[in-house]
Amino acid sequence: MPRWGKVLTTLLVVLALVAGSVTVTTGFLAYRFNDLVGRDDVLAEAAALPPITAKPEYNSWVHTSKSSKAPVRPAAAAGSARNVLVLGVDTRKGWSEGQSRSDTIMLVHVDGTGSAASVVSIPRDSYVYIPPVAGKWSGGKTKVNAAYAWGGAPLVVQVVSHLTGLTIDNVVRVDFAGVRTITDVVGGIDVKIAKTVRDKRTGVTFKAGKHHLDGRMAEVYVRQRYGLPNGDFDRVKRQQQYLRALAQKVTSLGIAANPMKLDAFVSAIAGSLVVDSGMNLAATFQDLSGLRPDDLAFTTLPSSGFVRTAAGTANELSVAECSELFAALHTDTMADYFVANPAFSGTVGA
Repeated sequence: MPRWGKVLTTLLVVLALVAGSVTVTTGFLAYRFNDLVGRDDVLAEAAALPPITAKPEYNSWVHTSKSSKAPVRPAAAAGSARNVLVLGVDTRKGWSEGQSRSDTIMLVHVDGTGSAASVVSIPRDSYVYIPPVAGKWSGGKTKVNAAYAWGGAPLVVQVVSHLTGLTIDNVVRVDFAGVRTITDVVGGIDVKIAKTVRDKRTGVTFKAGKHHLDGRMAEVYVRQRYGLPNGDFDRVKRQQQYLRALAQKVTSLGIAANPMKLDAFVSAIAGSLVVDSGMNLAATFQDLSGLRPDDLAFTTLPSSGFVRTAAGTANELSVAECSELFAALHTDTMADYFVANPAFSGTVGA
């Protein structure tokens, strides 16, 4: 059956929530993950791409020249802060990477103390600069999800780095056909839906109120785009809501104390992931082991509205508001950002 990557999750953060429950679990998780997870050289390939020479539109505060290849994090945020780019891609059977689009892009920023993480969603239709790609694209602004189709994960890394002015420390790609397995392993998740909506493509109606979703329904829930009042923006909110619900369920079940459940959970997640070859999983789990569901903050790139483009209707990002968000990520001051911008914090079910 078709595989989908319509939702992406900070699965490493969720795993860390488990790791924090039992001291010996961190080593076990790292061992199992190293054994099962796929790896590639995406960061090295991204670094080998020609530098983007176009002037950054949203982050001129961080660049000293028009050339943007490897922005450097300032000393104030040096610590152990890290930025993990997580991609959910359409990998339907018979499709190659060059024919797919990354419909879900999230940037996970873990602060320098390891005590909080901010998950920033980049809507698929965001109108951003993508550099020339031989034989495919002459360069210019278009929808961000085209980057994966034209240059795979390495080009997405470069485009997001140029957009935000941030160094990408690690990359995780998610094949979210595994969302069913992961959800069922934890016995389903609970969500609260604010307004009744119908998914015309599947015929499923989600009524307002509380719902317990098994794996199949969770996949439908996080994939739905059409029929939602705000389209992709509401789908992003659903994805964020799913992440929080999954994190809360994992914590409440005490999976770390049950070897059989833990192995099944880790296997379900690892089989759905590809990470960059330089990612130190043991160090990652250790850095994140103090996180709890309430330590995760979610937001979406601020928009100034929609524009008609050659690629169809696109989401025009707000220069001022995105610049403020990127500056907070760059200086590792997201806690202050959310205090100053409460409207951009949290998640609400569609």
